[in-house]
Amino acid sequence: MSAIRPSPGGGGRRPKKPTQTTAQPTRTDQRILLTLDQVLVELGGPDGPLPRSTWHDWQTKGTGPKVIKLPNGQIRVARDDLNVWLDGRTHDPSTA
Repeated sequence: MSAIRPSPGGGGRRPKKPTQTTAQPTRTDQRILLTLDQVLVELGGPDGPLPRSTWHDWQTKGTGPKVIKLPNGQIRVARDDLNVWLDGRTHDPSTA
């Protein structure tokens, strides 16, 4: 019985197949989730982000945007929910 030997120079490895990179299709149904810090920066002003105490007051009073609480306790806000909440607070001063 003869032993199987690798071919010289090949090291016994199979040649690698060329890899093709295929672009993943963009999902249009995927939610964009913002961290609480991102939301506070967006709602803040030139002096800095919105204070967390203000955010918590809004949430306690039920006047803040919808939130998603993750199992680890972190808060996320869907971009669409934040935009709807902001749109609800927009008014035209000429009609007031």
